[in-house]
Formats: sequence, structure tokens, C-alpha cells
Amino acid sequence: MVPIQSDSTMQFQPQLKSACGIDVHKEKLLVCFYVSGQEQQVKEYGTYTCDLEKIRDDLLEREIEDVIMESTGIYWIALCTILMSAGLRVTVVNPRFVKNMPKEKTDKKDARWLCKLLVNGLVRNSFIASEEQRSFRDLCRMRTKYSNHITQTRNRIVKNLERRNIKLRSVVSNMDTKSAHDIVSALAQGETDIEKLVSLCRGKLKKKKEEMRKALQGVITPHDRMMLQGLLDDIAHYQKQIERLEAEIHRHTDKINQNLIENLRQVKGVGEQSTQIILAEIGDNVKPFATAEKLAAWVGLAPGNKESAGKKFYSGTRDGNVHLRTAMVQVAWAAVRTKNSYWRALYYHLIKRMPKHKAIVAIARKLLRLIYKIIKGTKTYIEYGADYFIKRLQERFSQKRTGSVVPA
Repeated sequence: MVPIQSDSTMQFQPQLKSACGIDVHKEKLLVCFYVSGQEQQVKEYGTYTCDLEKIRDDLLEREIEDVIMESTGIYWIALCTILMSAGLRVTVVNPRFVKNMPKEKTDKKDARWLCKLLVNGLVRNSFIASEEQRSFRDLCRMRTKYSNHITQTRNRIVKNLERRNIKLRSVVSNMDTKSAHDIVSALAQGETDIEKLVSLCRGKLKKKKEEMRKALQGVITPHDRMMLQGLLDDIAHYQKQIERLEAEIHRHTDKINQNLIENLRQVKGVGEQSTQIILAEIGDNVKPFATAEKLAAWVGLAPGNKESAGKKFYSGTRDGNVHLRTAMVQVAWAAVRTKNSYWRALYYHLIKRMPKHKAIVAIARKLLRLIYKIIKGTKTYIEYGADYFIKRLQERFSQKRTGSVVPA
């Protein structure tokens, strides 16, 4: 048996003559300087802008051009921007892929370990979006948060009404409707006449007036009215903020090729907001991702691998870009709910042999691979419909029975 060498005795053939490894924290930075033929130096710096500029100056003084750091929270962004503006080659890596030996973790050892990995070419750079794209991302992500806040606030309104046995949610299809909003506003302003409240029903809700009269029989206290008005004010504030964000988002989308936006909108399930999220997270080109499979892995829609002794075990999907993953799952649900669509037929075929949540992730991955090709410019979307899928499925089954080769 050949003994395993420890980290201190293992030798690598260096690929770089100089490098720098930076262990990033909120309040301090541990920087390891490596120059061939000299002893490694580890220095501690603060995180103020003057400290980041001092790191840049020390690197330029030592003529070190290659730097590596972990993408720790948001604390790496300012340092990365300063170093890249000085012409240094910065490698930002996922902390999960560069972990040191267990139970040997210190800040200084982490900085040395990062430096060693960079010197020997054992790291891969992460996808770093441009400043313009990061601004686009922030706008879309903030809009999503405000939308979630609105949903949570409406749920609180329902809770306050249910506490007084007002069953409005049992009658209306959605609290987002104008009828529901007008009734809640009237209750908050002190209206107690049930007939006046019922008269606020619109559309199909007019057919449920008798049921609405029963649902509105409850006692609202001044405290409840104050709480309802406060919640309605919150919703109005969030909606106003969303309007401001959407104006800025449209300013970013106006700079993107409109043909690309139209091609993305042709895909079943992809709407205006999902198109904006896709372009904000990926960009208007896919050069950072060599293949569609690599993009799917980055998003967190690709299955993981776990094999040992020739046996394959279940590993699920990997963690990835949670914002784009959520958007793609929503797109997949919208696609499978489209009547007579290819995706609806595929979904009902998949759920025969796997749970629904796995099937929807599989469809989201397939849609993402299609979007990759559309952004790359190698494909345009054509909706073949459910009949095409069923026909192709029958052809595959008949060819398998006869033993002939199944065409791609």
C-alpha cells in the first residue's frame, strides 16, 4: 500500500510564478502573497476602501498579476472591482469547490490554500456579470421581493378578516381582484352596510351575491379597521415601488436586441417578466457557458452525480442560481398548463414514472436548454403541439419493438 502524503509534503509543479490568495471576511481580509523563490507572506488588512486600495498597491509593487478570492456573500465585489480596474487577473471561486482539509481550517491557512490552488491551476473561475448586468439583476430581484411582500400582506388581510369570521376569501377567487380590494377598503373605512358592500361585487362575483352576504356577516372593531388600512397602505406602497422598478427595467431591456426578446417570448410559458429575469441573470449572450448543460448546472436544474464501486446513487439537483431556477420552474408550470402544447403532453408522460416535482424540474431544464440555443442564435422556437409529441412517442415504441434504430 502506498502511503498518502500529507498536505505539507505533497509537491506540485507550479504553473504560475506569482499569485495572491485572499480570504474574504466582513471585517478583515487575509492576503497571501506568493512569488517564486521567496517565502510566502500572509498579511491582514481591513475592509475600508483605503485598505482595499492598499492591497492593490501591494500587489502592483510585488508585480503579482493573478489573484484568487472566494465569492463570500457580497464582500468580494468591492475588492474585485478595485483589483480588476487596475488590470489584475482576478479569479472568483465558489467556496464549496475550494474547501481546505477538515479540522485544519484557519483564516491564514485558507489564504495559503487558495493561493496554492491558483498557482497549480486547480480552480475554475465563476461567472462574473458586468456592472450593467448586476444593476439589471438587482432591479428584477427587488421587484420579485416586493411582489412577495404584496402576497404576504394580502395573506395578513385574510387572517384579520377570518379572525372576525368574515369569510371573504371563501367567496372570491383571489384577493388580488378589484372586487376584493374594494370590499376590504370599504371595511377599513368603516362601512358596515352589507348591501353596500355586496354592491361592490364585479364580473362573475355578482352571481355569488347571496353567498357574499353570508360571508360578510361579522363584527369589525376600530382596531381591525386600523390594521386593515395599514395593510392596504403597505400594498399601495409596494405597488408604487414596483412601478418605479419596472420603469428602470424597461430602460435596460431597451438596450437589448428586440428580436432576441421576441424570440424568447415565443416560448410557451415565457412572459414579459420571466423574459426580463432570464436576460438579467444570464445576459444577452451565453459565452460564459460552453454548453447548455453547463448553464443548467449553474442554474441548479441539472442532476448531480454520485457513483461508487460502479453503483450510481440518487443525488438530486445541485444548488445554483436560485432566482433563475425559481423563474424557470414557474415558466415550466405555465407551459404545462397551456392546452394542447408539447410541454403539457411531455409532463403527463413524465408523471407516469416520476413525482410531479421531478417532472416539472425536468421540463424546466429542457426549456432552459432551449433558451440557451435561442440566446446563442442557433435555434428559433416552434410549437409542435401535443399531437406531435404523441406521434413521436408512438414511433419510438414501435421501433423499439421491432429492434430498429430510433432516429434522433
